[in-house]
Amino acid sequence: MMKKIALSVLVAAAVAMADCSYVQEGDVSVNWTAFKTPMKAGVNGTFRSVVYKGADKAASLTELLKGAKVMIQTNNVESGNAGRDAKLVQFFFNQMDGQMLEAQVLAVDEAAKIVLVEVIMNGKGLNVPMAYTLEKGVFSAKGVIDLGDFKALDALASINRACYDLHAGKTWQDVNIGFVMKVEESCTK
Repeated sequence: MMKKIALSVLVAAAVAMADCSYVQEGDVSVNWTAFKTPMKAGVNGTFRSVVYKGADKAASLTELLKGAKVMIQTNNVESGNAGRDAKLVQFFFNQMDGQMLEAQVLAVDEAAKIVLVEVIMNGKGLNVPMAYTLEKGVFSAKGVIDLGDFKALDALASINRACYDLHAGKTWQDVNIGFVMKVEESCTK
């Protein structure tokens, strides 16, 4: 038993003495999946331009991410279908206050692998917990928002009317959201 405790202390000390750095490289991609039809068919998309402001390098993942922000003009939505994109802008995003989405990382729980992100949409900010992974240099976070929480049900009703037949009369108010970026981790002893 004492050997296990001693070994655990040595491993913890070695990890604590390791000099680590986390480097964010390249663009940040923000993605979403909205749902339509009674069968809840997913429609995936992203945005062509995301402005990222945050640390490029830090000693921990928490230091790298905490306070990082993204700003997105809603008119640059990209779903892989130009007609759909135009309808999303006209009948959904343009029905809300402001044409900007913003998000900021408020906290990082590395043990639970959760980031807490304030999402600002339609003039309302809400804290959204997002589960994350960091594998092979790719950081990926995923969460869910409810458009009702952002007072965006009028915008939802607008896109549902515009796409009523395509959506079989149903557009869901929950939307999966996420972001992905390259984060290189290196530790030396």
